[in-house]
Amino acid sequence: MLELNLRYFHSVAKTGSLSAAAEELHVAVSAVSRQITNLEQRLGLKLFDRQPRGMQLNEAGRLLQAYALRNQLEVESVITQMKEVTTRQQKRINVACPDGMAWHFLPSVISAFILQYPDTRFDLQVVDSVRASKLVQEGAADIALTFSLSPDIGIQVVSSHSAAIGALMSRQHPLAECATLSVKALSQYPVTMSLNGSTVRYLFDVACSLAGVTVQPSFVCDSLGATYTMVSEHPNMIGLCSAVAVSGKTESEGLVFKLLQEPQLALRSLQVQVMAERHMPGHIDAFLTFLEARLKAACR
Repeated sequence: MLELNLRYFHSVAKTGSLSAAAEELHVAVSAVSRQITNLEQRLGLKLFDRQPRGMQLNEAGRLLQAYALRNQLEVESVITQMKEVTTRQQKRINVACPDGMAWHFLPSVISAFILQYPDTRFDLQVVDSVRASKLVQEGAADIALTFSLSPDIGIQVVSSHSAAIGALMSRQHPLAECATLSVKALSQYPVTMSLNGSTVRYLFDVACSLAGVTVQPSFVCDSLGATYTMVSEHPNMIGLCSAVAVSGKTESEGLVFKLLQEPQLALRSLQVQVMAERHMPGHIDAFLTFLEARLKAACR
């Protein structure tokens, strides 16, 4: 049976006549009559008793009417569910960021946002900063939160925050009480840092070179989580990162973050990036505003 057959049948059953059904459906009476005849021929059953004043359902017709009503309600229910799924999909936000932001800060921000806007769905892609910007350029990500030394073509920088590189260490570390620190002071202790190619490693190597200092890392890894564990477990270990990357975690875990005095280590910025000239949906704009407030608090 085709949905059109049922729709015409349902209208005739409800109105009690071919002419009234035709008026309701905005079609010719002959079209309604043809659909009813086709339906009865398909089933091999008569569904109506034809009377001078209209069409009256017989027993078979009443059974089909009950089915048609259930079918209509089920279709409406499915359509409602489909619309809900579409709405949820429309409220999806795809974010790209490097590991330093994915370890704690960004999941914390996203979690707080979902508490306020539970219908929002997030996809978080953890990639290097260059790739994060590229994903935004290509439209594969809505937002990139990246450590950058310079802006990229096709990218709009929504906001930029200081991401100076500093030293993460235990509160009991010998350097924890120092008012200022230098890369030379760090060279006397075991250090964990990221692999070659990252902005942290590049700027730290530049600072060490200008200071005439050589630092051989005790542990090399691109995972901030691994760095955090090393610093937490080893009383003299020092990790390199930005304050925002460990915002909200240091005090509760008995750690301290100390900025380093070399100016080269302050050249890096943390940028919120979107595609240039893209008109953002309301839910993404809402998240950008929410993220900006959290970044301002963390980067003070």
